[in-house]
Amino acid sequence: MSMPAPTTEELTFCEVHPDRETSLRCNKCGRLMCVECAVPTPVGYRCKQCVRQHEDKFFNASPNDYAIIAAVCAALTGVGAFIISAIGIWLILTIIAAIPIGGAIGEAALRATGRRRGRYSAQIAGAAALLGGLLGGVIHAYSAIQQALNVAITQLGQQAVPPVPIEMVVNAVVQDIGLLVFVGMVTFFVYSRFKMRG
Repeated sequence: MSMPAPTTEELTFCEVHPDRETSLRCNKCGRLMCVECAVPTPVGYRCKQCVRQHEDKFFNASPNDYAIIAAVCAALTGVGAFIISAIGIWLILTIIAAIPIGGAIGEAALRATGRRRGRYSAQIAGAAALLGGLLGGVIHAYSAIQQALNVAITQLGQQAVPPVPIEMVVNAVVQDIGLLVFVGMVTFFVYSRFKMRG
């Protein structure tokens, strides 16, 4: 009685990481994938490419939408930061004001783009709000220091007004805790508004 010859299994490797042996396949496209490349879904494991293609159906924003989001968030947060810095309200009132302002800025940006979804809309909105808010604070600090220098120069009877030292502007912004809290909270709520949408 002769024994059947043992069958040798062919080794297969991940298509993204060719040094990793695997027998796991994407249940949609059949691509070989390792554990790192496999994404669990309600219908089984899929490769990252198939998952991304599926997600892309939900993201309909154009590059112009990203530019609109950035412009709206930066401009509105910058104006808000300038005003908060100029009036110098109590910190608790700044915190209370930042919550609805952040939500309103996020909503304004969503409406400006027709509520279209973008894969990176939340990140762009948050970054633009942060940069716009800091810029608003810098503009206020610069104008306040420039005005103080003008008054001092006038009182001294001199004509030439020296340029505003950038270190003074940076120090003024860094020391304005209300401004920094406002910008941070508005950034968080703008980002969150887009994440809730997405």
